[in-house]
Amino acid sequence: MCEPISASTLAIASMALGAAGTGLSFVGQLNQQAAMGAQQSYLAQQARQRQQIAEWQARDATQRGEVAVDKQRAITAQRIGTQQATLAGQGTTLEGSPTDILGDTARAGEQDALTLRSNAAREAWGYKVQGAGFGADAAMRDTFQPSYLGAGTSLLTGASSLAAKWDMFKRTNPGGGSLLPAGSGEIY
Repeated sequence: MCEPISASTLAIASMALGAAGTGLSFVGQLNQQAAMGAQQSYLAQQARQRQQIAEWQARDATQRGEVAVDKQRAITAQRIGTQQATLAGQGTTLEGSPTDILGDTARAGEQDALTLRSNAAREAWGYKVQGAGFGADAAMRDTFQPSYLGAGTSLLTGASSLAAKWDMFKRTNPGGGSLLPAGSGEIY
């Protein structure tokens, strides 16, 4: 049959399990901090990629704006040409008030071109601001430093608990706190 388990054996097993639990908790805290560091590094890399994309979008917006400006100026030049041909076809000389119409068309066309350029510049600026935000996010994440305070706390809490159990074991064990049988080189 099975012999009953003594109180000192249970106390020793409890201390051993407590020590193992403390060790596992300590290692778990270290692993958690390492994982958080890896996650921050990954998120920083993503932010840098988003920053690069925002810079590309800003350049694209500026280029599209310049294409739109050129297109608008070409349309204005066509309108002026059509107006000149119409006026000439009616036998109107291109002096005096008929030139006011041509000047108005030129001014309106240039105003449209400048509005297109301004809108493209605003769009590009928005992308640049967005990119700067991504850059700041990446820089912040790059400064992440793991905190081993939790691991140290686990170790100290476990050691404190283990010390309390050891003290209780020494006071209640008739062998005076020895974990070894009498006469086999006791440890106190």
